[in-house]
Amino acid sequence: MTQGERVREIRKKLGFTLEKFGERIGIKKAAMSAIETGKNSLTDANIKAICREFNINEEWLRTGSGEMRIPVEDEAAAAVSDLVEKSNPLYDIIKGIMVAYQKLDGPSREVIDQFILDAVSQRSHPQKAPEPAAPDLSELTIDEKVALYRKELEREEKVAGESQVLQENA
Repeated sequence: MTQGERVREIRKKLGFTLEKFGERIGIKKAAMSAIETGKNSLTDANIKAICREFNINEEWLRTGSGEMRIPVEDEAAAAVSDLVEKSNPLYDIIKGIMVAYQKLDGPSREVIDQFILDAVSQRSHPQKAPEPAAPDLSELTIDEKVALYRKELEREEKVAGESQVLQENA
């Protein structure tokens, strides 16, 4: 079986049209057709994109040996590996977060771990929180309005400062 035939097999098993499959990896429909029929060869970039996007075993795509899909445990390792590639535009941020996390003591890590678990849980079971009522500024004095504005600016400055510290620690 050729690489093009393996690409067709992936696409068919996943239920994609040539156009939709190509969109996911940044290739036009005609180019996908040419790859599947063997008129064009896969580039290394095409192979990497297919493997990353569809969790395909690169060795299988290149040579036909092994399993088509990456086992779940290897899939997680591949995802982490992609995140820490220097070509990832978020590399510096991810590295900064990882370095800062490593520097934390046990109790601090536990707080962060619990925060993340709670955030993931809320994301999978979203609960619409009531929107806080905006203060009626028309009834406030100028001094009260200035005080509210000052608090907002201080909050923004604190967040920006914390972000800067994370980047410097990266």
